[in-house]
Amino acid sequence: MKIQKIETKNYRSLHNLTIYPEDILALVGRNNSGKSNLIKALELFFEGSIRLINDECFYNHKPEEPIEILITFEQLSDWEREQFEPWMDEDKLVVGREIVCSSADSYIINNLAITKVPEPEWLREDIISGEKITDWWSNKDELKINGLDFGVELGTTKPTVVKWKEVVKKFLDEHRNEIPWKKERRENPKGYPGVLKGALPEFIHIPAVRDISEEAKVGKTNPFGQLINSVLVKISGEQKDAISKQLKEIEKRLNRSEEGERITEIKNIEARLNKLMFELMDCDIEIEMAMPQLREVFGAAKIYADDGTRTTIEGKGHGMQRSMIFTILRAYAELAHVQKAGEKAEERTTIFAIEEPELYLHPQSQRTLMSVFREIASGSDQIIYSTQSSLFIDISHFEQICIMRREKKEESYESYPTQLLMSAIVEDLKSRKGVDATEEGIREQYSHVFNPMINEGFFADKVVIVEGPSEQYALPIYADALGYDLDRNNISVVHSDGKGQMDRLLRVFDGFKIPTYLWFDGDKNNEEKADRDKTLELLELLGEPIEKIEDVKTKVSDRYAILEYDLEETLKDELVDYEDLVQEAVKTLGPIGKPLKGRFIANRLKRRVDDGESSGGVLPKTIIKIVKKIQELSYSGSILQKVGK
Repeated sequence: MKIQKIETKNYRSLHNLTIYPEDILALVGRNNSGKSNLIKALELFFEGSIRLINDECFYNHKPEEPIEILITFEQLSDWEREQFEPWMDEDKLVVGREIVCSSADSYIINNLAITKVPEPEWLREDIISGEKITDWWSNKDELKINGLDFGVELGTTKPTVVKWKEVVKKFLDEHRNEIPWKKERRENPKGYPGVLKGALPEFIHIPAVRDISEEAKVGKTNPFGQLINSVLVKISGEQKDAISKQLKEIEKRLNRSEEGERITEIKNIEARLNKLMFELMDCDIEIEMAMPQLREVFGAAKIYADDGTRTTIEGKGHGMQRSMIFTILRAYAELAHVQKAGEKAEERTTIFAIEEPELYLHPQSQRTLMSVFREIASGSDQIIYSTQSSLFIDISHFEQICIMRREKKEESYESYPTQLLMSAIVEDLKSRKGVDATEEGIREQYSHVFNPMINEGFFADKVVIVEGPSEQYALPIYADALGYDLDRNNISVVHSDGKGQMDRLLRVFDGFKIPTYLWFDGDKNNEEKADRDKTLELLELLGEPIEKIEDVKTKVSDRYAILEYDLEETLKDELVDYEDLVQEAVKTLGPIGKPLKGRFIANRLKRRVDDGESSGGVLPKTIIKIVKKIQELSYSGSILQKVGK
């Protein structure tokens, strides 16, 4: 069972939000954009507890409007399907919680089922009764729908409730696609709350800050305590007797007993105390060591970790502690499956909701944990997490990313999600190129684009895509010289390692409604036909096609900049001392390539501006125009096309 859709209404900043998770869903976005609110909404749904509710949970702090959280599940196992069979909508299950404020600081949680039912009430198994059958039977000739005569199926004798339901089931199985259906919302149907509690996926929430000392305690209800107690329960009577016998042997050596095997040193101390006490009064002094029971021994369990030094887990670094918390909770989820589903434990699902999994982990460990996430999600479990790390997202899995944003609406802020479905890219390629792309093929293409620097674009307010490191190094320096700090304005400059992958990056960033600017070379004098053709393809994608490469001219527009030849030729044309600057770069840095030369030149020109010269008189005019267009850039609509439009 995996979540296919999440719908929330009036919960905190989630006024009216719909999200479609994949096996893995990465929530990205600025602070206070609603990422944590979505995870809290899931926690409220799965726990269904009023302890998680107060007036602040209602949108705009107005409890007059109820909170509603609806979740659509797909891929149910046979065991899960069996539990929820009465409320299934073919292969889907739609369940929800409605939270109503009944009075000040008092709340009611209604459990919801959204089911698809036949429109004719005489085909509704849930409302069939003896009284209704009598009424329907008196009008047997009217039991028809879309040319199908249900009355004929009933025979000539008035059926019982059981018989009517049997005929309905057979009739629906045979004519499902010919019968009109409607969606019906049911509140707290009979038996439903218990099924929700016992058969919904196990929900494991790992907040950004969680204390390992609490997680590693052996309590009655916390996960580690339940793991330890489950061991105690499974110990056989024979093993318990053996352990108890050994404890008795220890007790004989510490305390008085008829066997007389007590440790001499304890007897000597006890005798000395009795001798001194006898000088004061006549009594017998006995030293007795308290012996623990088996349950108490288990209750004192601690977790130790040996990473070269053996200490309790509380003594390790935050990275190991956080990894231990995740490990405990994974093991606990497996235990919960066994407790609730018995032999069918493997058919139950766990939903992991993790806030900022990258905390306290160095880059290599982040990549390792991300690979663990993918392994977990490849089975029946699902992972939803919020992140600020580019190592926890992957452009080749763009459909697993959800960007959360917020905007001011009247008196409050409202969160809204942006996702890019694989179908949108498939349809764009079909519309533009007539290509019947596959999900596997698209993912393979994007896997070549992946690197953490490109992934930073998903966290940016604007993205500038350039061909290579020359532009990537130089652009922030020129922008800074013009008083426009790209980092402070949350703008990422990513290079696509040539023009070949620019269109892929543009499609994805634009698909996520991130204002995106392209800067590329026209390569008018390039001998490589593939490079020249790519120039024409990019211009067509940007909505300004030209027929021949010979017609390419330098142009700085609102959404892109194209140089007639390349950056070096542009600098030669626009800087009178370009050759002197190149010589100075070589003299200072030694033999270097174009990117470092370009950065050196940009830094030298910025230094002149910092020393008081006019930026307009010092910096390349084309780059000044590009920076201005980036500064003014806003999202102006998707470039992705639909078939037939």
